[in-house]
Amino acid sequence: MVERPYSLEQLYRDQDFDWVVDAVPAVLAWVPGATKRRREQPFVFDIDHRPTTGGAATHERLALSWSVDALTAQDPTVEQRAARLRAGRTAHREHVTEVAAYGLALAAISVFMPGRRVVGYEKGAAPDILFDAAPTARRGVEAAGRSRGGRSALNRIVAGSPGDPGKRARLSADPDIAEVHLSLWCNAPRLSMLCKVKP
Repeated sequence: MVERPYSLEQLYRDQDFDWVVDAVPAVLAWVPGATKRRREQPFVFDIDHRPTTGGAATHERLALSWSVDALTAQDPTVEQRAARLRAGRTAHREHVTEVAAYGLALAAISVFMPGRRVVGYEKGAAPDILFDAAPTARRGVEAAGRSRGGRSALNRIVAGSPGDPGKRARLSADPDIAEVHLSLWCNAPRLSMLCKVKP
């Protein structure tokens, strides 16, 4: 299985500062987990790549690491904000998983879609992370995270459950979306699912 190393501080070069700066502290707070064993770098996520239709998934690993000094050179408050998120001493405590998934999606875009640049985050519509904000031809990545549950939790996001058609069906049916990928993350165990939904 191919392992792709990625340093989180590289996000500041691969994407614009505004889209990275608030996501990085959440990644620092969420990815290492609570136990000492889980805090050892690199943090390796097993990634399933799924094609739009048919075909078998391919598998890779993303080996994520970072230098706090290098991150602090980009954002002097990054470690302080990460510590507050870890301790729950912030109004954003309920959003750590969501924002960490955005940060991991930014890393995945940079690794697996080199050259793609994020232009913004969507509000109230999909996809979450935009490559093109044209209202009737949105292109981007829909991201989600789960603290636990493994592949079954990620599969439920994609395919849904009784009464919920799942993200794949909802995104496919949206006529205003021209291109969309799913970037899904689980922290225990560390897994990811990257799916091209459209076109």
